[in-house]
Amino acid sequence: MPSFRIVSLVLVLTFFLSHPLSATGHSLIQQRTDAFEPADCPFENPFFSFITPESQGFECGYVTVPEQHADPDGPTIRLPVAILKASGDNPQPDPLFLAQGGPGGDAFGVFSTILPNTNLARDRDLVIFNQRGTLYADPQLACTELNDILAELLVAPRDKADELTKNAYTQCYERFQAEGINLSAYNSVENAADIEAIRAALGYDTFNFYGVSYGTLLGLHLMRDHPEHLRSVILDAVVPPQLNFIPLVPQNTNRLFDQFFQACAADETCQAEYPDLETRFFAVVDQLNEQPTTLTIADPDTGQHYDVRLDGDTLLGFVYQIAYLPEAYAIFPNMVKSFEAGDYRFIEVILPLFLFDDTISDGMYFSVICAEDADFDPEATPLAGLRPQIAANAVEDLKNSYIDMCAIWQVDALGSFIDEPVVSDIPTLLLSGEFDPITPPENAAAAAASLTNSFNYVDAVGSHGAFGSDACANQIVEAFLNNPTVPPNASCLTQASPDNFVPPNTIRVDLIHQINTLDPWAVAFTLLAGLFLLGILSAFVVWPIVLVVRLITQRKIETESRLLRWTRSGLVIVFGLLALVFVVGLNIFIVQSLSGSMAILSVVSSWAAPLFIVPYLLALLALGIIALMIWSWQKKEGTIWSRLYYTFLTLCVIGYISMLAFTGMFSVLI
Repeated sequence: MPSFRIVSLVLVLTFFLSHPLSATGHSLIQQRTDAFEPADCPFENPFFSFITPESQGFECGYVTVPEQHADPDGPTIRLPVAILKASGDNPQPDPLFLAQGGPGGDAFGVFSTILPNTNLARDRDLVIFNQRGTLYADPQLACTELNDILAELLVAPRDKADELTKNAYTQCYERFQAEGINLSAYNSVENAADIEAIRAALGYDTFNFYGVSYGTLLGLHLMRDHPEHLRSVILDAVVPPQLNFIPLVPQNTNRLFDQFFQACAADETCQAEYPDLETRFFAVVDQLNEQPTTLTIADPDTGQHYDVRLDGDTLLGFVYQIAYLPEAYAIFPNMVKSFEAGDYRFIEVILPLFLFDDTISDGMYFSVICAEDADFDPEATPLAGLRPQIAANAVEDLKNSYIDMCAIWQVDALGSFIDEPVVSDIPTLLLSGEFDPITPPENAAAAAASLTNSFNYVDAVGSHGAFGSDACANQIVEAFLNNPTVPPNASCLTQASPDNFVPPNTIRVDLIHQINTLDPWAVAFTLLAGLFLLGILSAFVVWPIVLVVRLITQRKIETESRLLRWTRSGLVIVFGLLALVFVVGLNIFIVQSLSGSMAILSVVSSWAAPLFIVPYLLALLALGIIALMIWSWQKKEGTIWSRLYYTFLTLCVIGYISMLAFTGMFSVLI
């Protein structure tokens, strides 16, 4: 069982499509709805900050709802809402509301990026909202106390980490209590009532609902408690209320690794390239549990470095979280090969992306969990048939991460009604991925059993959350929304083929990761490299023009050695051609990587190895160019204008070599 030192208390809370929960109310409740209050959009484009949400067509604001809908005159909560108005000429009257998972996740960071300029945005209004207690809501239930102990927590062994974490959450809980926040009001019953309040405030008569992960559970409660205005519902990575996901985590973890190993065994090439994969992987897990290692990661925002204790349980947890990514099965064998060699750079690169994610509201997570899903006995967790490495600490981890945490996070438990299956005839589309680590297809089947007008589809190569990351799923969603009463055309699912497994012989190129994350420094260095290269290539235009002018005017430069002139020109021309070949070749291999699973690992094919010799050749040429530039000035060879231009070319060469160094091109083969 993965260690919850990082997995449950950090990783689980940070992936945008994280672990789901359960909750619902079984009676309609009186609620107050306030008007929509326009405001500036609180979120930014995660990739290009100069692209404002308003320029993309978003209209933002807040809807104020009661903290408890049964007490409409009591304390209130402000919920952030963004409406992307339909861009088509004949928009449909019923919008699509979109809910994020978690609970505690941020919907704006994901949906505001993938929705503009889509067919969905053309046909109907899209309403993105953040749930109560989450980012930009007032109040937001984020436990910043963890930040104060992060450096100590990341290197602490299991027992010490548990103690540190519980102390931090105790302080967080006490802070919220002192602020007068009723944490018992942050549950799925109130959450579902908020959606109906937003609908009323925005003035829509009917609407469609999309939820992913925990958002599906929220959608099911919406169907039960507030069905009157729902036209259709889309549930992606389904969490039915009748199944408690927490005690099923060990089984789902074991199932996930079954699928990983079986996928490789079923592929002739993978089986040949990665024999005995299961034995090799768990040998690494056992070795790290006996002798943990220390990794170093950097906060991408501050640059501050942290040590991280990596033991076998934490490695299991990391791989489990990676399974939330599409095509994780295709990169897993290559990861095992790297881990065997003691190469954990992939972890050092990926871990900061969600470890330092400040968009997750963990107070909301525990308020929902502890009110709805903490009613289980860890000792009754089914462990039969599980791999020993997964079963070893399962009971202890469930106790520490949920039972003990909920003893700290005192909220009122909801009644048994929250565990009842939702019965509804509202048209419903259910989507699942065979490689989903936490919400397997069986979940969707359980939910669909009591949804009489439902269509249930499974992507044989999908993971957690299909919409937005899979073209086939997008087509199915669009077809369903166009006519939710008939089965959508899902033939594309039968045409899906597994992604190619990443081969064992690859070359790591950190620039790929920087491009994937649109690292501003990497983008700047790449643009500068392009400008320097253009400066160098200007010689291919300037020198021929100068030569033609000299031939026409029959002017000779007596002060310059012909040998020196041709040597200088030759070095620059060879440098420019080699640099151009390198850029073209690098782009070909990077595009190839980005179009498949290799991009996740930031690797390219081993066929690219000769290409990365070019930077060293360019460095040697640069030394010659610099030397001849100095010689020209010392000996006053040529005209002042020729020397100045050659100095310009030399500076471009130096700049280009510097950009290669800054982007890691000289360390690729090391």
